[in-house]
Amino acid sequence: MEKSSTDRVLVEFSKPDNMNTVTVFRILPDYSTEPIGKVYPDSSSGDDSLIYISANNQGEEIFPPTSDFTEIENQFVKYAKKLSAKSFMEDMISEAEKIKEREWSITNIRNWKIKNREVQQIIK
Repeated sequence: MEKSSTDRVLVEFSKPDNMNTVTVFRILPDYSTEPIGKVYPDSSSGDDSLIYISANNQGEEIFPPTSDFTEIENQFVKYAKKLSAKSFMEDMISEAEKIKEREWSITNIRNWKIKNREVQQIIK
């Protein structure tokens, strides 16, 4: 299993279920897990070799089928990093929108105070 520079495991694989399907989890910064895909074995090629098919949570194949499970592990590590970067960007965009909203609110409060002062000066 590949680890990050902070020596933290990025993905975790479940034990095969009764259909020999393995669920892949991304390990989040708080060490909770989030399912990000599944690995299905496929032996329909007719010979004795076993091919692994990787799919995301929507059931879409995301990597080329392979007989090398280590390759699947490496691909899911890259996929988990990509999902982390995507969620980080979504979080940053959300924070930027909150900041813009706060700035808009503060601007409106300042404008209201200025107008209120002007009205108070006119009244005097």
